[in-house]
Amino acid sequence: MVDVTNSSSRRLPEEIYVRRRVAAAVAILVLVGLLVWGLVASAGGGDDEGAATPTPTSTATAAAMSSTTATTSEADTTSETEAPETKTTEASESEEPRAAGRDACELSDLRVVASSDRPSYSPGVQPTFYMTVTNPTEADCEINLDEDQLRFEVYNLESNARVWADTDCFPSILTGEETFDAGDERRFQAVWSRLGSQPGQCSNRQDVGTGAFFLHAVIGDNPSDAHTFNLG
Repeated sequence: MVDVTNSSSRRLPEEIYVRRRVAAAVAILVLVGLLVWGLVASAGGGDDEGAATPTPTSTATAAAMSSTTATTSEADTTSETEAPETKTTEASESEEPRAAGRDACELSDLRVVASSDRPSYSPGVQPTFYMTVTNPTEADCEINLDEDQLRFEVYNLESNARVWADTDCFPSILTGEETFDAGDERRFQAVWSRLGSQPGQCSNRQDVGTGAFFLHAVIGDNPSDAHTFNLG
């Protein structure tokens, strides 16, 4: 007869217990390793998010800086600016074939376009105007700007009355003989103080008020189409 009680309570070999201890230790090490890896991964993700946050801040700062372009000068100013490279081709393609194919150039061949930096202006904001002059012919255009003055003119849309020109109280940005090269484009800019003027009447200038106006960019008797805008 076999003694069941003694055989079932008999201690297992020592090597079994050692293996169990080793397995338990390995499991604990694996668990600790997983916890450490999780903490490191979380910390790394946090760093990435922190590095990305300055991007919208920088964009907002740049936008704020660009929106504060100087428009507070009390004097009307005119200058020539560098024309964008992409506009020359567009302007040439939009010209009539007669002008594009000409091997001679005169004032009436020049394409003059007026524009502004925005369609409406809040009180106190001074408009910036642009004149784009394109020579679509195959010949240089020699223009005497003392005779054919380059200028910006503003008119009241309701009354059609001329209220300002940049040359009323200041000389034109260009004078004398000037060459507009074949196929070339030049760009001019004026900042208007919103004060009315007439030729030679430059003292006690008054604000033109609010309402709708239109701009002509002009060289001699070659004006641009009217460009409308509003003053608030």
